[in-house]
Amino acid sequence: MRPLLLLITLLFLFSCAGAQVISGKLIDKETGMPVKHITITSQSGVAYTDDSGVFRLKISKTSDTIRIKTLAYKSFKLAASDWGGFMRTIELEISYKQLGEVTITAKRNYDKDSLSLRKEYAKTFNFRGPKFTEIFRSPSPYVPFAVMSIDVGMLFKAITKKHNRDYKLQQILLRDERENHVSARFNKRLLGDITRLAGDSLENFMSRYRPTAAVLDKLSDYELIQYIKNSLEKFKASGGKNDALPKLLKEGESLE
Repeated sequence: MRPLLLLITLLFLFSCAGAQVISGKLIDKETGMPVKHITITSQSGVAYTDDSGVFRLKISKTSDTIRIKTLAYKSFKLAASDWGGFMRTIELEISYKQLGEVTITAKRNYDKDSLSLRKEYAKTFNFRGPKFTEIFRSPSPYVPFAVMSIDVGMLFKAITKKHNRDYKLQQILLRDERENHVSARFNKRLLGDITRLAGDSLENFMSRYRPTAAVLDKLSDYELIQYIKNSLEKFKASGGKNDALPKLLKEGESLE
């Protein structure tokens, strides 16, 4: 018994000795603002940035590679052995600017990027919790007095679904996909051509009147242009100052 306990202890110590925790902070290269809720992956596990853009990831192999991949920014990777023992700050470059103005080409690029990511993360995108019929099983018609049974394992999975790592990653990927779709249609080139704004004025306009994905889905290209023009009138009337958000929905409509 003692030799077995000694062996287990030695294996545990070796595993701890080989593991290390790296830390980093992700910021937008242009604005310097922290990049929130981004996924960082390695062969050892997965981590997410918090509201300050900070993350910590446990690495068990020195040959491991740290990878950062999201729709809104260019991919980044670095060998764990080159990371260093300090909190490394990573400047992420925006990738959607490569899409250019909202044209058929830009839409195709977005679709291509989206399909490529869905193919790469197919397992995560297709993640789902147990179905009702997988939790509650109907009694057998051949067994007298049989009653409906409950699969406790499946019930537990259903209850803890939102705490599952794959579920959290799925929600992040879906959010990034939707936000990238908005950025592809409601982009700086298109708004600059229509509004003739530039610099900080254009940035303020885009930030204030950026529609949600749910609202944008209801707008045709023509309606989007009209929305931009109407918003421009309000923007000019306010002198570029903050005003109430424009009413995008009709009475009784919902964003969903």
